[in-house]
Amino acid sequence: MKRLLLLLLLPLCVSAQSTDYSTKFGTIDAYANGLLKQWNIPGMGISIVHKGKLIYSKGYGLRDIEKNLPATETTLFPIASNTKLFTAVIASQLAVEGKLNLDKPVRTYVPAMTFYNEELTAKVTLRDMLSHRTGLPTYDGIWVNAPFPRTEALSKIAYMKPSLGFREGYIYNNMMFMASGLVIESVTGKSWEENVRERIFKPLAMNSSGFAGVGQKPAEHSKSYFDNEQGKLVPRTFSSQSETLGPAGTIYSNMKDMGNWMIALVNGGKFNGKQAIPARAIAETAIPQNLSDKRGRYDELSNSIYALGRIVQTYKGTKIIGHTGSIDGFYSNLTYLPLDSLAIFTVHNSTAAGSLRSVMNLPVIDILLGRDVTDWSGRYRKDYLDGEARSRRQIDSLNASRVMNTAPSHQMAAYIGTFNHPVYGDIQITAENNGLRLMYRSLNAPLNHWHYDQFTTIDDAVGYPDMRVSFLTNDKGNIDKISTRPFGDPVTEFVRVK
Repeated sequence: MKRLLLLLLLPLCVSAQSTDYSTKFGTIDAYANGLLKQWNIPGMGISIVHKGKLIYSKGYGLRDIEKNLPATETTLFPIASNTKLFTAVIASQLAVEGKLNLDKPVRTYVPAMTFYNEELTAKVTLRDMLSHRTGLPTYDGIWVNAPFPRTEALSKIAYMKPSLGFREGYIYNNMMFMASGLVIESVTGKSWEENVRERIFKPLAMNSSGFAGVGQKPAEHSKSYFDNEQGKLVPRTFSSQSETLGPAGTIYSNMKDMGNWMIALVNGGKFNGKQAIPARAIAETAIPQNLSDKRGRYDELSNSIYALGRIVQTYKGTKIIGHTGSIDGFYSNLTYLPLDSLAIFTVHNSTAAGSLRSVMNLPVIDILLGRDVTDWSGRYRKDYLDGEARSRRQIDSLNASRVMNTAPSHQMAAYIGTFNHPVYGDIQITAENNGLRLMYRSLNAPLNHWHYDQFTTIDDAVGYPDMRVSFLTNDKGNIDKISTRPFGDPVTEFVRVK
């Protein structure tokens, strides 16, 4: 009887182990080409790993519209926040080696790391920073287009005021991954970039991968695009990436290299028959730490829990572990299915389709597992169009609030000067012809009078965020401050220093 049962089960086991995913590739091609058409995406890439093999690696569309250059499996794209898992893996690897402890206060390794209050300074650990549970808000304006190195950004952490209690909840925070990179640098005596090259890129033969801002941009690097007011795709030339961001989001890679990375993730750190990364380090990053989605939105997806540099949840009952990335018009998603030994990486170069990053791998999962394919693109396209309509109404409302035929309260010379904030740096206001000009980081743009003492910069068609500034006066009536939202952060006052 036992022998008969084994014989009956044998075909099922063989079938499960010998799934021919190549029969699904045509459907995946059709799905990818459909996304390009529906969202007007210039180019994208998809890479799929099963067990120890890269089974699918392909580019679609164009990496450069102006030169008509195709996106291929070797086209380089920024992977943005998918960088975070590299940082988490290295931190976990150092813990396995006994060089640090994920649960000891980070001041053990970087004594100069001071937080806003004594509790955070005394208690924050690497595990806290790598799972977004410090209670600190984003403060992305610190790193966006930052002209200063990571070491200088360290001193700015003390000004980051918590908006939740310590370990009270989830707030996504790039600066804490930057700080984690500084811990890695302190423990190893090498830069974060050197650690990534030596501990991950080299052993996994990720020979084409690199870091934004380090060396010359490779010829095969994709451009990214946004829709201008006329609906035309325009290259985005403004870069928010900086050395400060590094450990949180500056790696670029291609489909082949990301395939090697996924092979290591699927196989507990093994690559080409060797233990390239300790299995314990890989496993550590997949342990859930912090509930990141309390409400949930779709029945197909469970609430998500942040681990270390990646998110754990279920999709239609299947456990998935993944992360998304978004930077400068590039959007990516890496999803790993532990029980199926599958991993998928997708990336594209369209700002308009940015929201799609969260779900663009889900139809690929449906296709590979032979399920009915849920139209996630259609759902998110509707959300996008609704959001565009809301944005237009908000712009109309803002324009309606403008008080016409007003004038600045002072002569132009009174507005000229340098205004400083200890976290965000200097804003310079200079004279230009009969008007004013604002210089902040790489932005150098004319200030257009809005009303009273409010001015704005206007989008210069390169993707640089507009800035709205209000000039404030002191008790004597002299202009001594600027109020603005640096890169979308909360309203902040910059004080005149000259």
